Amino acid sequence: DVVDEPTLLSNVVAFYHRTLLDSPEALAYLQSRGVTVQIVESFGIGYANRSLGLRLPQTNRRSGSELRARLQQAGILRASGHEHFNGCITIPVVNAGGQVTQIYGRKIGERLRPGTPLHLYLQEDRRGVFNPKGIATGTWIILTEGIFDALTFLACGHPNVTCTFGTELTEDVRVVIAESGVERVLIGFDRDAEGDVGAQSIARELAERGLEVLRIMFPR
Repeated sequence: DVVDEPTLLSNVVAFYHRTLLDSPEALAYLQSRGVTVQIVESFGIGYANRSLGLRLPQTNRRSGSELRARLQQAGILRASGHEHFNGCITIPVVNAGGQVTQIYGRKIGERLRPGTPLHLYLQEDRRGVFNPKGIATGTWIILTEGIFDALTFLACGHPNVTCTFGTELTEDVRVVIAESGVERVLIGFDRDAEGDVGAQSIARELAERGLEVLRIMFPR
């Protein structure tokens, strides 16, 4: 049956999640980053290892050709037919209604070709919010640059954390913060030039909206 894109992405996320649970290498990587099994289950974290293509109908069948075309359009498959997130831990990003709108991928393994990007998304448009439920848990939140930074705070017992997918505030994150009743934002960006500039810019914007903004000062 034909499904909409959020449902298609949700099905892919579920497949990658099942793949992760059977992938000792990927589970070991997450453990090394402090990501617990509970967090893996709560956020539908997965792993892409080329097995998705093997489970799809063959291209000589209409259903297979159509499904692969839709997966290419969504960004899951590249024009070559290869999986976009091959070799990546995958983490879904959702909208306010809980629908998957974006997937973040983090390459793992030690045999990566020089120049291979470690961080991947479905597209440049960083739609959605990571952990929107966490933003609604209280009057303050922690705001990090990336999803794995946010996962670190989650692993340390701080559920009210989200991220910006970089050093700029995306529109979806901006809206969720504005609508959540958050009064204080703790910015946990890297202590480097890019992180400092991004933190200052976001702090000014949020302060102008009446929020209290503080910076978590990590060692350089």
